[in-house]
Amino acid sequence: MAETLRELKSRIRSAKKTQQITKTMQMVAASRLKKSEMVFRQAKPYNERMEIILSHLMESSQGVSHPFFEKRDVKTIALVIVTSDRGLCGGYNSNIIARAESFLKQTRSQDIQLILIGKKGYDYFKNREWPILMKFLDLSGKADYEKISGITQQLIETYLSGVVDEVQVLYTNYISALSNKPVMKKFLNLQQDTEGLKSDFIFEPSVEEIIDAFLGRQITSRMYSALLESFTAENSSRMVAMKSATDSAKEMIDRLSLKGNKARQAAITKEILEIVTAGEAMKD
Repeated sequence: MAETLRELKSRIRSAKKTQQITKTMQMVAASRLKKSEMVFRQAKPYNERMEIILSHLMESSQGVSHPFFEKRDVKTIALVIVTSDRGLCGGYNSNIIARAESFLKQTRSQDIQLILIGKKGYDYFKNREWPILMKFLDLSGKADYEKISGITQQLIETYLSGVVDEVQVLYTNYISALSNKPVMKKFLNLQQDTEGLKSDFIFEPSVEEIIDAFLGRQITSRMYSALLESFTAENSSRMVAMKSATDSAKEMIDRLSLKGNKARQAAITKEILEIVTAGEAMKD
């Protein structure tokens, strides 16, 4: 019985240490979530305004030739998959990978080139059949605009050079601190879907010059917004996962403590019985 008590005490100590670690990680993730969500909310109006400006430009760009508007016979697709560099974030990475696998199976007849942002996605796909065109493993969940701008420029060059005919981006849509889901959006080419729209804008300089200067910034803004949203969802998922782990550790500690108390009571009862039995034997 004493051995059992020692084992229970050891397990309780281990569970308490785990609880301290997961609680700390939960607090860190909550702090990072607060910061990234604030930046995401602040950047969202800018991105929305960029989209509005793009729609106005595209209303006025009928007949304007630009490589980003070019309709191609899509033979090669670049699939950008955004995952995390670290684990312990619940189903965040597995949900993205499952969505990617579904897309890859549906488009098996086409040539798919993977562009991986995040170590977890790279670790998963590096030994699988799909070719990896590029990988970016140094963002560490931080929406660094300079780095993201560099990534976007490489995507643009890959598209304009004809290496790929279409660019799709798969990332995580942040809905709330408790909810997110994978989404896939087409980044290139840009659709001139402006049927029935009329533009009364006067542009200076020409529409062509403005479009040429604006589109690179617009695509970078889209990528920045997508990654910022995805990293916010990552922090949210990690906070929820660590809270769940902390709660599980607490439940284990309570359960082990109850077993320990029962074992201790049983040991005390046994000792009392032995004393009483010995006392009765001495009377005899």
